[in-house]
Amino acid sequence: MTPPQVDSYVQRLRRELRRHFITDPRIVEEVRGHLVDAVERARQQDDSVAAEQQAFERFGSPELVAAAVMAGRTRIRHRCLLAAAILAGVAIAYVDARPTWDDAGMTAAAMALTAAVLGLVGPERPWRWALAVGAWIPAVAVVRTPAPGSIAMFVVLIFPLAGAYCGRVARHALAVVLP
Repeated sequence: MTPPQVDSYVQRLRRELRRHFITDPRIVEEVRGHLVDAVERARQQDDSVAAEQQAFERFGSPELVAAAVMAGRTRIRHRCLLAAAILAGVAIAYVDARPTWDDAGMTAAAMALTAAVLGLVGPERPWRWALAVGAWIPAVAVVRTPAPGSIAMFVVLIFPLAGAYCGRVARHALAVVLP
């Protein structure tokens, strides 16, 4: 039988993980098992409430444990998102560089929407997604026309930057709305 403090801790952890869109029950059960073991060891060494409290303190707060879980998942997710952002940016630049393509509005919308989706999925570094998506069009312009005026093409980065930060704001709004 688990102590009520463990159940309370696990509920807080579950809420914190859900805020970060992590719903894997195996993580919660693994943490519960480790916490129960820590409390049992504390009880064996010293049968007092203070010993149990020290076990909880050594284990860390639910927010700290959730942050540790997020750190492991974030690294892999960021690599995948960066690869997707680069591929999408290259594809958008390729279409934009075609001689038959003459729709700057669609290009800007594609950059903003792509960056918004990436900002929604990976809100920690929206500027990274914006640069990975949007830097290719100015790069093509500088390579094609190596003149000081072509550097002004970097102004198109406004669209993916706006999209990525809108995605980030939407992600944080979702985190607040979800219980």
